[in-house]
Amino acid sequence: MENSRPVSRLSLFARHRIVNMKQRGSSIKKIKETLFRDDGVHTTRWAISRFLKRHERNQSILDRPKPGRKPTLNVLHMDVIDEEMQRNDELSAHELRRILQQRTGIEVSVDVVKRTRRKLGWTLQGTKYCQMVREANKIPRMEFSLRCMAQNESFDDVIFTDESSVKIQQSLSKSWGKRGLPRKHKAVVKHPFSVHVWAGISRKGATKICIFSGIMNSIFYQRILEKHLTPFVNRVYPAGHRLWQDNDPKHVSRSTVQWMQENNVRHWRTPAESPDLNPIENLWAGLKYHIRKNIKPKVKDELIAGIKDYWKTVTPELCNKYINHVYKVMPAVVARKGAASGY
Repeated sequence: MENSRPVSRLSLFARHRIVNMKQRGSSIKKIKETLFRDDGVHTTRWAISRFLKRHERNQSILDRPKPGRKPTLNVLHMDVIDEEMQRNDELSAHELRRILQQRTGIEVSVDVVKRTRRKLGWTLQGTKYCQMVREANKIPRMEFSLRCMAQNESFDDVIFTDESSVKIQQSLSKSWGKRGLPRKHKAVVKHPFSVHVWAGISRKGATKICIFSGIMNSIFYQRILEKHLTPFVNRVYPAGHRLWQDNDPKHVSRSTVQWMQENNVRHWRTPAESPDLNPIENLWAGLKYHIRKNIKPKVKDELIAGIKDYWKTVTPELCNKYINHVYKVMPAVVARKGAASGY
């Protein structure tokens, strides 16, 4: 989003927002920042200023009438299209045309609907996926982020842990092709072999990585902590630590809680559904990219060797780089009122 090109032509929705913010006394700079942060509208102060001058002169958010064919759809029809797209951003032009006819009685071609939707600022974009956050967990996520920001949380004694699955993959999602030549076809295994990994990172470095297969239950999880976490804590954090883990049932089961108490493992309670606040998630992404791009394993042994090879590169400097990323995530969580930050 940050690298997208600023738009000088504003949609009707953006124009409404600009007028409302200006009436509340917001500066042009503040309006520009709010549009980008809350609505993803990347524009310039010059474009906002030009629109406000035109709005003050014409007392309208619409463009001046242009010479040529009279528009088929009026402001009411445009509002209907904009409203329906706000309600469901996956509507096709054919579906919009049918809804427009049902709500207003007007019959227009699909091309007219397409042009009008484009004029309103709607463009077809790739979907950006993020974790699901239920309403009940949004407030705890926001409060946690606010508390960390207010206390200038340094995470100096926090060990961020998590498990993930890594499968055999031999290519990236995109590759270069030469113009004029047919596109390359890369074979994909229907059911690729995979392994599970568990590890932790901290300001002082990473734990040993545990590679395993099968289903993890509470007892197996406790064995992993005993073999890979406890020695790391005793060696690196003898004065005290905080363990970051998600709220998976096996992590917070009665037997796991009891094991942690008996073995002096201090669990730091964190909000549910918050993988974006756990920096090791980004490390897992780096591991999987390394496997697809550099290792390209064909068998189990090559996959495991590739994972171990990558883990040798996980230095304290790399861990700190990922941990510092949390300082970008927390303000985004607050700005979105606890919803997924997009990171």
